[in-house]
Amino acid sequence: MREEAEVICPACHESIPLTVDPDKGSKTWVEECCVCDSPMTVRLLVDEDEEYTISVKEVVEAVDDAEGGDILEETKVTCPACWEIIPLTIDLSAGSQTYSEDCSVCCRPMTVRVWVSDDLDEHTVDVEAESD
Repeated sequence: MREEAEVICPACHESIPLTVDPDKGSKTWVEECCVCDSPMTVRLLVDEDEEYTISVKEVVEAVDDAEGGDILEETKVTCPACWEIIPLTIDLSAGSQTYSEDCSVCCRPMTVRVWVSDDLDEHTVDVEAESD
């Protein structure tokens, strides 16, 4: 059953409507903001109790490093400690990964989780505060 949800655009920070269909299970897709036309990656996660969560991330073009063959992407995340929006450079050619990185504003450590599809066409980046 299709449902209406509200999400915050990661580019313009406006609340926008989004139609999702949790009955079809978890999926990730790219959608344009109806306010600023910026593309965003939408990730719908449906658990075994059919409860769901929606996360959205700004889409930033990947850059192919001709020398090393790396596929680097500059993305923005919100620090879970100070709530500042900070840039991260992700190496998509390394595949899915989890690592620790310090916030460039408050210097507190955060866990960065990167999921990359096998064909490198889709990916998501999530961060959370590291426990003390």
